[in-house]
Amino acid sequence: MGLSGGNNVPVVSRRRLLKAGVWFAFFNAVFVFLISLKYFVQIPDVIWSGHTLYLLAYILTHFVFISFLPIFFIYLPVTILARSNRVSLICASLVATIFLIILALDAYIFSLYRFHINSYVLEQVFAPGATQVFEFTVAQYFMVGGALIFLFAVEVLLFKLAFRLANKIPNAVIYTLIVVFGLMICFVQCRHAVAYAKNDRQLILLDRYFPACVSLDANSLLSALGSEVEPTTVATDYRGKEYRYPQAPLTDTLSGKNLIVIAFDAWRASTMDSLCSPNIYEFSKRSSRFLRHYSGSNGTRTGVFSMFYGLPGVYWKDFCEQSIPPVLFTTMKEKGYDMRLFPSASMLNPPLDKCVFSLSQDQCGSAAGVNAWQRDVNVAQAFLQYLNSRGGDNNTPFFSFLFFDSLHSMIKPEDYTGPFQPSWDCAHYERLGKDVDPTEFLNLYKNMVYYLDSLVGNILKEVEAKGLLDNTVIVFTGDHSQEFDDCRHAFWGHNGNYSAAQMQVPMVYFNGKDTVVSDRWTAHYDLVPTLMQDIFGTTNNCSDYSIGQSLFDMTAHRDFLLVDSYIGVGMIDSVGTITNVYYDGDYSITDRNLDDLFDVPFDRALFDRAERQIKQFWK
Repeated sequence: MGLSGGNNVPVVSRRRLLKAGVWFAFFNAVFVFLISLKYFVQIPDVIWSGHTLYLLAYILTHFVFISFLPIFFIYLPVTILARSNRVSLICASLVATIFLIILALDAYIFSLYRFHINSYVLEQVFAPGATQVFEFTVAQYFMVGGALIFLFAVEVLLFKLAFRLANKIPNAVIYTLIVVFGLMICFVQCRHAVAYAKNDRQLILLDRYFPACVSLDANSLLSALGSEVEPTTVATDYRGKEYRYPQAPLTDTLSGKNLIVIAFDAWRASTMDSLCSPNIYEFSKRSSRFLRHYSGSNGTRTGVFSMFYGLPGVYWKDFCEQSIPPVLFTTMKEKGYDMRLFPSASMLNPPLDKCVFSLSQDQCGSAAGVNAWQRDVNVAQAFLQYLNSRGGDNNTPFFSFLFFDSLHSMIKPEDYTGPFQPSWDCAHYERLGKDVDPTEFLNLYKNMVYYLDSLVGNILKEVEAKGLLDNTVIVFTGDHSQEFDDCRHAFWGHNGNYSAAQMQVPMVYFNGKDTVVSDRWTAHYDLVPTLMQDIFGTTNNCSDYSIGQSLFDMTAHRDFLLVDSYIGVGMIDSVGTITNVYYDGDYSITDRNLDDLFDVPFDRALFDRAERQIKQFWK
């Protein structure tokens, strides 16, 4: 029953407003369920076929439950305090709109990368230079803005409908729904507790598919009662350590050559060829090429970390907090190198300035330009100007790192078409998903590789014209690769898995003497040992400062590779089996094509070997 309050603010029965909130949550559960399709289409068919009833109950109860979270934590206290139809209307509509947008973003992120919004995502969103990490066209911004306005209008109408129905639908209907969902939740949680006790990987891993999912684990109770349960988690305590790095003083015998490292953010190994990158490919004929080369990570921060430290990416956080620079750069500083960074995007996000480039923090800002292609042009020009400014100075060795960003943003110049057609005009992320033909998106990517290759071609001509090739090491590589649904599991981009599609990058190494073409399994961990030996004649064992070996050590054999990502570490074995160990202690196992291997037991011996590499430089 409506009441009149002061200042002509409409005041109504709290009971009616609270009932309206309940029905509003149920209405929004329909939207939540539609968004949730992004999650459960990723669930393997084997789980659907073996646990259909359970899975349906799991999905229904979870998404109805999270539909009530904003109502319970925000709408309920606001309604009790305000007791105003207008305030409740605005509160419910705004909160529901924000909640659905966040859920839709999470579903979209999960559909591409198989993890949810986490601290790393939020760090990139709110850190300096976020617009360079997430680069969109003006049309895409307008599309999102229009969708927000439309959704808010729909939520206003839904709340008005819920308010009208609040006194028309008997309370018994609400009570019945609550009881039914309560019983379903009990069934789901008890079944999940059984799965934990039996280490049923199919059901345990369901928690990773849905946001804000916390299922019942009764293993501690069952063990206390004398029941035998299988271990379901792995201990991963890798943070907050102290380090002995390097493990011994380094000895060297050479004064040092110049070093130029040219890296493309998100460079696929398959595009380092005569078609996509003709200038680099032609130059590679005078260089050494490593055809099966992997990054240490599927992301930028620890991909670059593994490149310049030769160490596991799990050291990232501790090295940032303790300001531990790479031995490669401390050696250069000791020898008087002129160290110059030429980044396209800001290296404050991710914060590479805190560890990898802590000795050159003042050079970590982005190049001039709004879009990545503009910044990349300026990177190339700035480096050429730097070479000209040196004149004939051959007494001061230099190090230059050129980090191009166009493959990450894939926004092309307006007057540039590219040779690979048909092609998208920009990265249409909103179109990506299952069963999407990658041809036009991949052609856009190839066109951007071709564009960057033209910039690098000018650099190579100038370097050669100045006679620098005789005393300069030049490296071409990427921080990680870029997937276009190669494995047919709807993965796009990077940060999502440890398949070759996201891990394998070009590695071209020029030193004026070696022209090896090798298909040995090499990794970014091997670059620093190679540089230390080739440039400085370092005589220490590689294990004093890296977990890798020289690229030119043809006796070195790698039967597994330790890798990492934002959410955990991984081990890739010699046949391509991938073991994911998440930082929350969970694990999963897939083959090289990312098909789940639920029946393959966790390889404790392999994990112990990986941990020995992780702990190699702990004090």
